[in-house]
Order: sequence, then structure tokens, then C-alpha cells
Amino acid sequence: MATELRVHPSFFREFATKTWVSPNEIAKELIENAFDEDATKVLLTVLTNGSVIIEDDAGMNSASMEKFLLLGSPHKKYDHISPKFKRLRTGRYGTGRLSFLTSFDKMKISTKLDDFIKSIEIDANTLDKLYSGNVVLDEVSGSPLKRNGTEILLNNPKVSIDSNKLIKEIRKLAILRHPMFEVFFKISEQFNEWNFEKAQLVRPPEIQGHRIPVNLENGKIVGEIVIAKRPLTEDERGIGIMIGSHIVTRSHFGFETKLNRMSGYIRSDSLTSRFADKSALIEDSEYFKFMTIMKSFIESTVLPSLSQYEDVLITREESRIYREIDKVLGQALVESSETQEEIQELSTVDVTELVDSNVSTSQMSGSGRQSYTSLNELIPSRDSNIAFEQSSAELDQRKAADSASTSSDDEKYQPQPVSSTTIPEENGSLPAVINSDRLYGIGTQDRRTSSRFGDTSLTTRKIRTPVVKRTFALKKVGYKVIPYEDGSDSRYSFTSENVVFVNKANSTYRAEAGRGDEFLLRHIINMVAEAVAQAKHPEGKDALELQNRLIAEAIRIHDGSTSKK
Repeated sequence: MATELRVHPSFFREFATKTWVSPNEIAKELIENAFDEDATKVLLTVLTNGSVIIEDDAGMNSASMEKFLLLGSPHKKYDHISPKFKRLRTGRYGTGRLSFLTSFDKMKISTKLDDFIKSIEIDANTLDKLYSGNVVLDEVSGSPLKRNGTEILLNNPKVSIDSNKLIKEIRKLAILRHPMFEVFFKISEQFNEWNFEKAQLVRPPEIQGHRIPVNLENGKIVGEIVIAKRPLTEDERGIGIMIGSHIVTRSHFGFETKLNRMSGYIRSDSLTSRFADKSALIEDSEYFKFMTIMKSFIESTVLPSLSQYEDVLITREESRIYREIDKVLGQALVESSETQEEIQELSTVDVTELVDSNVSTSQMSGSGRQSYTSLNELIPSRDSNIAFEQSSAELDQRKAADSASTSSDDEKYQPQPVSSTTIPEENGSLPAVINSDRLYGIGTQDRRTSSRFGDTSLTTRKIRTPVVKRTFALKKVGYKVIPYEDGSDSRYSFTSENVVFVNKANSTYRAEAGRGDEFLLRHIINMVAEAVAQAKHPEGKDALELQNRLIAEAIRIHDGSTSKK
């Protein structure tokens, strides 16, 4: 008797039900399949009974249907470019069509492309028969599709579907950024073919920040790295590593502590992902070469660029509101507040100086030089209406140079507010002096002459000044408040350690700000009280009660102090 190697009848069932972990992953897999077949629109409908329907506008003909039903076929691996739109395909072996068995009992597939119409059904019993090599599928009766396209109906759900989590997972798909591909989502009591009524477009997250293009190894490694303006969520953090149009995994390439604001994607088709679910990279020689190249690029290019983002500055009106919040919440917890400035980085500012040619070089730092710059290029002041003034050092030098004067009135040397910062005309009056050496004591460089005015000349030099990040310390409460503005972030606020980040682009924030200061104040009190309550009750017990008590007491104190005024 010949020795045989056989396939156990349970193999395909185990393979299908132990690979994909959730209905969210199943939906993502089927959406990527639609992308691979040159669909431009996908409509995902979740019925109230738990069934899921995925429709697209790319129908299959006889040949493509045959490929669809050939499990394990490597046609996508070798035909990795789609025929119509020349897309990089996401799949390789067609194993994803078995994924439904993790969460559903049956999958019905209906397709139409011109004269070709087909409707079939696959269930667990079908897979049990695959050990023999093939299974004849019965066609399903019913109304054919009224349009060219494909419809996949997932019936008899085994688990409940969280629609919010489903949308969140779909938003992670890199193919959503393709210019000719859109995914829509809706919840409905009953199914109507290709009906977009009340469907919402699922958009990819847009992270604002400093963008670094990547093009390495003669185009074999391409993509974009983003240093974000704000702290990122766990899902946003890390660089997505792509094979084709599919994000396999996210990585910090060993720089987790330094790059917690790093996001983006890198594509390298020389890498290989796991056979079935494509959720991990095979650690072969190409993988280690890729990791070495990326680590080197991050060290040489990304790390030096970490300061290339800006924080939203607190306005004077917001600063007033935060002071009031600190006061009333501090009293509610059992009175002072201040704006803090943290130096983020150094930037270069041009300063123009008026130099008296009759004064020697050694005297340049005294009465022979006057400096000007544009206010909007200087360090952000705590109050944008406070003008820059003359430095005391320059005043002392001017008094020394003017010692022969009969006047001893020191008042003429007192600093004067700057009312204009424009460079004067040749015969125009000069604005007040700005001594650039006083700007946080940062050094100067690169002196050059730009023009002359009689016995004087205009000289421009560069100085290094700090870029200040504004935070607001609620000293009594023990928290900082940092506003940021990101329309793609659905959160109205979030807390990281002792910092409450407030999203000024959130519709609720804008609505409350539009109604007036009092409404905005109450809105921010709510956010800070929520952070305080969650810190005191991280397990959730009594947190809401404490939050409501803090809000009520703070509003009472605020209204009382307002009425006294």
C-alpha cells in the first residue's frame, strides 16, 4: 500500500475560522478585494439584524469569477497591477474570501457584468467538502443585479457588530487615499440594492504636521513620514509599512520614545507578508535590509526635523477664560494662574540696523547702531499689543555718549513703545530702537549691508530667537491646557498625563465659542472637570458624580463672582 499525504476534512474550516479575528477585519478584506478589481465606489450596509452587505461597481465576468473561486491562486501575486486603473493590488492568494466564517454562517455572492450574471452561496458545509479538491456550488435563485457590479451578503452573524469600531477600522485602509476610490457606510433596517440614501463617506484621517517625503533605494522604498502637531492616538501612532496598497503593520523602527508624534506610511514591495491574513512581515533578508535603511533615514533626516511643527497659540481672550476656570475649579476642589512659555526650538530672524558711518566698528554696539525688525517675525509676546522697547544696555551707552549734554533728566532715556516697525524713507522719521542683542541673549551672524542714507547705512543681520510653545497652567487644579486645531480629529479634547488638549476645530468648541465667552468657559470647565474626575477615579466609579459636582460648584462660584462685579 502506497504511503499518502492527505488533507483532513477540517483543515479548511480551521484555516478560515482561526485566521481573521473580527467582523471588522472581514469587512476590510472584502473592501480591499473590491479595490483590487477596479471598483470606484463601495457601499457597506449594516442591517439591524446584524447582517452585512458590501456592494461595489465592479462586476465580474466568467474568467474573473473563475479566479475568484480558485482558493490559493497566486494570480494577484503575479498580476499585481489591476487591468483598468493600474492599481497595486492588496491581495495575493485569494484566501480572504474564506474569512467570513469567523463571524458569519453564510456568504452570498452576486455579480453582473454586461451579459454575465451569477449568484452563488458558500457556507461551512461547503468548506468541509474541499478536502476532496473541489466543490460544485449551486446557483442561488432570486432577482439578479440591476447594474454592473458585485454584491456580497454576509448572513447569520455569530457576533454583534459595533458600527463605530467598524468605521474606525475602515478608516485605517490606505486605499481610501486613492483618488478614484470611495467607501460609504450606512445602517438600515432593510436592504435596498445600491441605495446611498443616508450613507456617509468614510474619510481617511488627516494628520496635520511637518511632512517628510521618502524615496530610497532608487524608488524601491517610497512614502511619507509626518511629524504631527499634536499627540497621536494609539491607532495613529507609528509608520504604516505597506506591501502593494495594503498596510501590513505599523512600526517606530526602534525609536518609540523619541517619535511618539510620528505617523505616515512606507511602501516596499520587496517585503513579504504572512500568507493568510497579511498582518505580519516575514523576517527574511529583505526585511532586515529594509529595517537597516529605514533606521538610518530616521536618524539622519527625521530626528533633526522633530521641531518642524507648530502649536496653536492661546489668544488673550482664551487666556482670560482659562484664568477664570482655574479660579473657580480651584475653589471647587477644596487662586492664581499664569501662562507658561516653553522654548520649543530656535528660528532665524532678520534684523535691519541703521549704522552711523562716522562711528567706529568698536562703537557699533552703542549709539552708532539702531535695529528694526517686523513684529510678526519676533518672539510671540504674552500680549500681542505690547510693543518691544529699547534695552537698558543701549540706553546706558547712549547716556555715556551724551555726557556733554547739559540735560541730566533721565526721563529722555526711558523706553518708548514701538508704534511702527517699517524701514523709514531716506528723509523719514525713525521709530523707536529695538536692540536685537536683547532678544533672549541669542547670538548673531551673517552681517551684510543693504543700502545707505547719507552718513548712515542700513545693515541686515540674522539673529537666533526661540520659538515659544504656549501652554496654560491651572496651578490650583494641577493641569495644563494646550489648544490644538485639527479638523480631522473627532475628539473635542483628550488628556495625556497632566495636560488637557482642547481641539479648537471641533464643532462643539466652535459652536460654544460662537455663542460667547460664557458658553465657551462652561464648555472648557466641563472638559477639565472630566479630566480631574477621571484622574481621581480611574476605575470609573463615582467619576461622573464628581465631575458633575465640580461643574455645578464651579459655575455657582463663577456666577457669584460675576454678579458682584
